[in-house]
Amino acid sequence: MEIDPFPAADFDAWASSYDQNVLDESRFPFWGYRQALQMTLDLAAVQAGMSVLDVGVGTGNLAALFAASGCRLWGVDFSPAMLAEAQRKLPQARYVLADLRQGWPPDLPAAFDRIVSAYVFHHFDTPQKVRLCVELTAHLTLQGKLVIADVAFPNRDELARVRQVAGSAWEEEFYWLADETASAFCHSGLEVAFTPVSACAGAFTIERRP
Repeated sequence: MEIDPFPAADFDAWASSYDQNVLDESRFPFWGYRQALQMTLDLAAVQAGMSVLDVGVGTGNLAALFAASGCRLWGVDFSPAMLAEAQRKLPQARYVLADLRQGWPPDLPAAFDRIVSAYVFHHFDTPQKVRLCVELTAHLTLQGKLVIADVAFPNRDELARVRQVAGSAWEEEFYWLADETASAFCHSGLEVAFTPVSACAGAFTIERRP
């Protein structure tokens, strides 16, 4: 049996201190965290009443921006403790405990106007990223889009530069590389656009090709 390198129990243990960690933008990998969330909202270009799913909702920081924009919100996460924090912050949203790596949960609607995610996909290698994005975009409405904010770099040279700057704060995970992402997605049937936010953050807008 393959061991999950990022088990739900790790995120349960992190839930109570998560906001304190991510909102302190002085340390890698959270430089530009707030700006990345705001960029996700901006790129999603939502209107009041739209249905929005936050994948890996965590404590609800990204979801809160969409709630303030009048969206109908769902959040999915595999950590019960993270979901509990989100429920306290945004009781009006609907929540589903599930791991989307295991397929689309039956408790979710079949399609959403927008699917968003923040600081989740760097836990997945590139083939997993592509597979999950293909599966998620299959659950978008006709004009829907997927927007993902995460730890991301334009290329490996920039990643290497930031690794040196980050020093002991650096952790080896599956960070996005915009140029390699474009190549990985070229046969997926999806259009992918990268918007840089900070030295280690960016947002990807992903839509089905016409």
